[in-house]
Amino acid sequence: MPEYNGIDPSCPFDASEYASRPAPGTAKGRVDVRWILAEADGYYAKNDPAGAEKMLEEQLSTAEELNDREGKLGILNELLGCYRKTGNAEAGLRTAGESTKLVSGLGMEGTVTAGTVYLNAATTMREFGRAEDAVRYYDTAARAYAANLDPGDYRFAGLYNNYAACMEACGDHRSAEDYYKRALAVISRLRDCALEEAVTCVNLACMYGDLDSEDERIEEYLMRARRLFDREDVPRDGYYAFNAMKCVDAFSHFGFFRDAKELRLRAEEIYGILQKS
Repeated sequence: MPEYNGIDPSCPFDASEYASRPAPGTAKGRVDVRWILAEADGYYAKNDPAGAEKMLEEQLSTAEELNDREGKLGILNELLGCYRKTGNAEAGLRTAGESTKLVSGLGMEGTVTAGTVYLNAATTMREFGRAEDAVRYYDTAARAYAANLDPGDYRFAGLYNNYAACMEACGDHRSAEDYYKRALAVISRLRDCALEEAVTCVNLACMYGDLDSEDERIEEYLMRARRLFDREDVPRDGYYAFNAMKCVDAFSHFGFFRDAKELRLRAEEIYGILQKS
């Protein structure tokens, strides 16, 4: 069975929660978190996570030199996802602890931003073999989201999907199925979430396949995912390519070779165009 990591937490870092308050200590200046995140997105669009990692670590050093702790938190949060992409387990696990500690130090516990940081930290821990330890981080993220967001908010989909993957890693397939379906219930009702819905469908197909390779729901959910990837209103951009490539191995593993080939070719074409731009 191919290793499948689900979808990354989809909530962008929200700098508005601290932008109006003075930095603790004596900050010498501020880094531009929004610009930094946009730069990282540019690297991801070109399938260059290593370049994003280098840039983010350089900006992290700048934030530390300026004693900009809020900016540092924004960068650490982005680095959590970046380290998952590059497979840097040591740095990822270190950053998971550092980012959640900084949330507490900034007095931001219970906010949406705190929920996102804990969600990213939990997903990083799960990715690098610490699924059981990640559960309490997911619980903290869930409490923060529940206190601040509408139940239909798209950010719950990222929480549910990644929590489901954690439950699956812990061997609790009943809970995993429940959370995957909770994620689908949220994103299937939202506009512009076709790719997230497709990835969640592939998550479910993979889980069913782990339990029974003959389960009819494998094909059901893979074909639902394929229809979503084929939708004409879904932009064929770097995000499309990233998600398509995450799903290719699953389609191939279950014998859907033509679908796997088509998605791979689409992703490679997109990356080729972006790398030339």
